[in-house]
Amino acid sequence: MSVAIVTDSTSDIDPLHARELGIDVVPLFVIFGERSFQDYIELTRTQFYDRLQNDRVLPSTSQPTAAMFEEVFRKHAAAGRDVVCVVISQTLSGTINAASSAAAHLPDAHIEVVDSQTVAGGLRLQVEQAVRLRNRGASADEIAEALRQDWEPQRLYAIAPDLSHLERMGRIGKAKAILGTLLRIVPVLRLRRGVVEVEAQVRTFNRAVEAMIEAGLSLIKDYPVTRLLVMHTNAAELAERVESELRSRLREPVRSLEILEAGPVIAAHAGPGAVGVFYLEDRVP
Repeated sequence: MSVAIVTDSTSDIDPLHARELGIDVVPLFVIFGERSFQDYIELTRTQFYDRLQNDRVLPSTSQPTAAMFEEVFRKHAAAGRDVVCVVISQTLSGTINAASSAAAHLPDAHIEVVDSQTVAGGLRLQVEQAVRLRNRGASADEIAEALRQDWEPQRLYAIAPDLSHLERMGRIGKAKAILGTLLRIVPVLRLRRGVVEVEAQVRTFNRAVEAMIEAGLSLIKDYPVTRLLVMHTNAAELAERVESELRSRLREPVRSLEILEAGPVIAAHAGPGAVGVFYLEDRVP
C-alpha cells in the first residue's frame, strides 16, 4: 500500500469500518462539562445520547491536536508511504489547521492535506472514493486532485426539529433560530462548498422533509455515478422513510443509496432527530 488515507472522525467512519477500509481516523472531542471524550473511541452513540438526556450541561466539541495527526503521519512516513489526509471543511472546524501544522513538521514526507468542503456523510463518501482510487494504484497527487474536483458537485440538504443546537454551535444565527421556533418555520439547510445556507423555509416538518427530498433529487444529472447517503441523528425511522421515498422517485438506479447514523460530534451540533441527504458524483470505477 503506497498511499495512506487519513481522515477525521466527523466522517462517521467507526473503528471497525476504518480497519476494513485500511485507513486512519483521527478523533475529534466531545466535551461534557469538564470531561472530554474522543469521538467513537471513548464515547459511543448510545453513551452520547444517554449523557445528552441526563447531563445538565449540553456538550461542546473540539478539534484534534496537531500532535494527534503528526503521530499518524509519522508512522506512514517511516514506512515509506505517501499520505492523503481529507478532513472536515475549514469553515466548520479548525481541524484542517491541526493537520496542516502536523504535515509541516514532516517536511521530508509527501503529505496532501485536502479540505473536503463538507462533513459527515459527504466526507465519508470522499474517503471511500479515495480508498478506491488508492486500491487502483493512484498516487497521492492523483487522489488529492480527484477529491478537490468533488467540491462543486457535492451537496447536503438537511433539516433539524430543534434549531437550538445549531444556533448554540454557531451554525445558524440566533435570530433565525428564535424566529423558526416562534413561527414554527422549519428551514431546509444546504451545505455547498463548506457554506451553510438556507435552501427553503416551510411551515411544517413534513413539508421540510418533502422539500429536502425534492432538492436532493433535483441535483441528479447522471444516475449511474450518483451516490446518495441519508444521514440521521437518532432518527432511524425518519431516515428509512426518506430513503424509501428517494428510492421510489429515482428514474434510474443510482450507484449507491445508503443510510448512516451520525456519531457524537455531529449529533452534538445537529441535535437528535435531524436528517440529511448527501449527494456526490463519483466517477471512479
